[in-house]
Amino acid sequence: MTAQESFRAMLRDSVGPTLRGAGFTGTAPTWCLRSGRGDVAVVNLARSRWNTADEVRFDVNLALVPQPWWQFSTRFLLDKAPKTPGFHDGLFDKQCHPERRHAGWLHPVLGRDGWVVRDAASADVCVDVLREELTTVVIPELVALQQRETLIATLRAEAQDWRVAVWHGLPRKVAITMPMLDEGPSPEIAEAINIVRSLPADRIKARDALLDLLITNSPPSVRPGNTR
Repeated sequence: MTAQESFRAMLRDSVGPTLRGAGFTGTAPTWCLRSGRGDVAVVNLARSRWNTADEVRFDVNLALVPQPWWQFSTRFLLDKAPKTPGFHDGLFDKQCHPERRHAGWLHPVLGRDGWVVRDAASADVCVDVLREELTTVVIPELVALQQRETLIATLRAEAQDWRVAVWHGLPRKVAITMPMLDEGPSPEIAEAINIVRSLPADRIKARDALLDLLITNSPPSVRPGNTR
């Protein structure tokens, strides 16, 4: 099989079944897991745009889409929102990289430059590592973070491996308030209001709508000062 055929077979025969067995839905290259509160965890395998018939390099992308953020995005940010969020809709994201498990190891397939499929044999190597990473690390972490209190505690602890998705332009202290919006007022929301007020109008798309949303969920002491 060619590299492209081996990659597609890997997704179809190994990655997809592993994720569906854990409750994810969707088809290659993106699978989603929705919590009871509507928060969505996303696993996405993205091929490099510079791939050839002989070599497929890919990234394993993870994202979290808290339900309050998805509601805001679909109303104010997306021209035509899909039914199910994808990786680029995540408020927080990170990559699952083979170097985490094989640090500094000059592996012929799993190196510092990411995941690589060249043929059926190299696809098998990727599958062995990725399936173990998914089942022992990725899936348990995503499921845990779909407990809202766990997600908020993780963000409050400033776990740097989960970054604010850069295309949203939100400062981290603003982004971490989004999962808190249906939890009631908090000091973080009050601080986020001040941050958003200080930003240039063109820094964040739908800035005023975001500010209104934060003020609505802010402590009562903050609301009288909602000037812009």
